[in-house]
Amino acid sequence: MLGLLSRGSVRVVLGLLVSAVFIYLTLSRVDLALLGDALGRVQPAGLFVAVGLVAVETALRAKRWHLLLQPVSPTRYRSALAYLCIGYLANAILPARLGDLTRAYLAGGALGIARMGVLGTILVERLSDGLFILGAVAVLGVVVAGGGSLATTAAGLGVIAIGGIAGLAFLVVVARRAGVHETRVGRVVSDILARLAVGAVALRRPATLAAVIGLTILPFAVGIVTFTVVARAVGVDLTPAQAALAYGAVSLSFSIPAAPGSVGTYEFVGVTVLTAYGVTPEVALATVLLVHVLVTVSTSVAGLVAAWQLHFRVGAIADTARGTGAGAPVEADVP
Repeated sequence: MLGLLSRGSVRVVLGLLVSAVFIYLTLSRVDLALLGDALGRVQPAGLFVAVGLVAVETALRAKRWHLLLQPVSPTRYRSALAYLCIGYLANAILPARLGDLTRAYLAGGALGIARMGVLGTILVERLSDGLFILGAVAVLGVVVAGGGSLATTAAGLGVIAIGGIAGLAFLVVVARRAGVHETRVGRVVSDILARLAVGAVALRRPATLAAVIGLTILPFAVGIVTFTVVARAVGVDLTPAQAALAYGAVSLSFSIPAAPGSVGTYEFVGVTVLTAYGVTPEVALATVLLVHVLVTVSTSVAGLVAAWQLHFRVGAIADTARGTGAGAPVEADVP
């Protein structure tokens, strides 16, 4: 028990430290008085439109997860949407993306689905999002006018990601031939691969595969529109390609283990991209802050409503997230 608590505590402390560093790096570039002026000039109408777009994006992501869940166990779309929002809520209140584990644990237990299968579908989601966004950022970093040094950085990210995936695949093949799967590390790798295999069953059907690809691209496109609308509400006009690069970059920032809601890392990445377009740091931070707050608050409120309807307490959700993140057996069969 003490070991589990210590691992969880270390994760929290490290996440807070990472966020603190990025918050400092971001604020060191900003005049707070000018930031206040930028926020004071925001057009509220654009923010209301953005909230609606966040709801559309969430609904589309829930549909993708719903499709991935069907071979594991037939599940209603409404249930998929509810547990997705609860996962977003957990991500907003706990560090290191523990909401994904929470979603697998709670959905598996409540819906009567093997948690290993549920977690596998979430891993497929994360892998598809990561690969698509990395590819998009790599391409956009090269073609966006005014991207400057972002071109080299973005292209490098894409190359590293592709090389990493190829290297992982090579190591898995070598490990299996050498019998490394019998070691502890090998068992962990085998377990991850087993989860992915279970979660990817739906992709064996060409129609479902096409739908999942479409439901990976379409929410990203909606997110781009959301970013564009908020930027215009602040007074920044972005081209579609510029907005896509900025939104892709801040989306990738969620992969950095940080404080709840990826506070700090999200803002640093967004400000870095927007200032490369010539936007002042204050206006850039105002834009990124508003996008971050709107997305986090909107999805968290939806998660609270879902938790209330399903009779989950927020405290219980947090406890579950800490427990699964510390090493609880998410793959265990449901009662």
